[in-house]
Amino acid sequence: MTVYRDPYRGEGSINRNWPGGYALITETRTINIPAGESVIRFEGVSEGLFPETAIVTGLPNGVREKNRDARLLSAAGLVDAYLKRQVTLTRTDRATGKVREQTALVTSGPDGGVILETEGGVEALRCTGLPERMRYGGLPKDLSAKPTLSVITNSTRAVKATVTLSYIAGGFDWQANYVLNAGKFADDHQIDMDVFGWLTIANGGAQSFPGTNLMAVAGKPNRVGNAALPKAPLPQLVLKCWPAQRTHEVPFTLPYTEYADEDFAYDEEIQVESARLFALPMAAPPPPPAPVAAVVAEQEDLGDLKLYRVPERVDVNAKGQKQVAMIVQPKAGFRRVYKGQSIYNGWHQPLLNLSPALVGENKKEKGLGLPLPSGQGMVFENADMGNQLVGEITVKDRAIGDDIDWFLPATPAVRVNTTLATQTKKSRSYRLVLSNSNPFAVSAEIKFPDTLRNLPKGMRRDDGIPTWFVTVPANDSSDITVEVPLQ
Repeated sequence: MTVYRDPYRGEGSINRNWPGGYALITETRTINIPAGESVIRFEGVSEGLFPETAIVTGLPNGVREKNRDARLLSAAGLVDAYLKRQVTLTRTDRATGKVREQTALVTSGPDGGVILETEGGVEALRCTGLPERMRYGGLPKDLSAKPTLSVITNSTRAVKATVTLSYIAGGFDWQANYVLNAGKFADDHQIDMDVFGWLTIANGGAQSFPGTNLMAVAGKPNRVGNAALPKAPLPQLVLKCWPAQRTHEVPFTLPYTEYADEDFAYDEEIQVESARLFALPMAAPPPPPAPVAAVVAEQEDLGDLKLYRVPERVDVNAKGQKQVAMIVQPKAGFRRVYKGQSIYNGWHQPLLNLSPALVGENKKEKGLGLPLPSGQGMVFENADMGNQLVGEITVKDRAIGDDIDWFLPATPAVRVNTTLATQTKKSRSYRLVLSNSNPFAVSAEIKFPDTLRNLPKGMRRDDGIPTWFVTVPANDSSDITVEVPLQ
């Protein structure tokens, strides 16, 4: 199984209901083929299978016809298969227990309700107030317990063959999930960080794939979208009935719990809360250990793309996620810099909390030097009670040699106060006061509009953008005045 990312998801999280990526699945089966024309059914394929991509090899005379059987056996699937067909309706009288059976015709369903036509007229299933159920005359041939691909083939003689089925299926996705463990920051804001990356595979379908050779491809292959698959009915049978009374007569009561001895129940509740209020504070639990990589996915080149191969067979379970280590880089060099921009062309933000960023280079001499796929990350920092969560980051795709900026949530501990000092017909002058309430010095970078001229002291252009580079001492502030031309 080779999993490809959702090309339109960007750096967002995987859709757990139905992942937007896809997978190339290849499986081998040994089957007995009778002489003559026969139908071979591959049960248990992925429910997101695109039938036009299915390739079957190993048959003596090839494939004459392929069919994707999308209708699955379920309560709603049976109703859908029996539309305009007769069923047996069984009702039980609550008072006498007498069971009565009658023939009914299914005229509508299963979405929102099942409408039946009986000798007494037209009615909705389970809306009479009596226990009732439907009994079917048999299992329709086109209903399958599992998603199935069927092929028609011919053989001149009976033979035992090993066939290979390959297809592309939707409902899969993958991303990288990073765990970053930071030590203590040095006085020059440098830090060595352990970078650990999980390869997270998501399977949104109802089919499991045990013992799979699992791979994931990083990058964006050129893939043309497939035609929308016909939607099968939902497996659950949802029945809705309109109350027989008028709207204001429909009873409405709030659920509550009755106690055999209410006084005892309330006393017990008070005792429990009292114990909580006066309990001695407990010591914080020890921090979780750093991830240990028992198996690490191996990186390979696939043209201009990158392929990650899991070196041993794993189970990809239905409606689940599988994680395998893919990046283990201890002591990668980073620097903490607070970044932001408060002045734009024509307007400014009076008060701005700056965002701390982990700044680095994806180079081998800096402790990295390998492709970094996009995904989510969590940053932990050493504290007196052990590693504590600092924040979450969003990681974009980074090639070898790229600069890295991983932003943490903005903090009010480092903020810039911007005020309009003077204004003329041609320009505006702003005064910026950068304050630091931390007990340690911070390094900051403030961006300005590219129309800024006559850069003051402490400011230079970074990639063509005027930037104020400043170090603010602990519990102190720095200020600067800039003139922005009006367009």
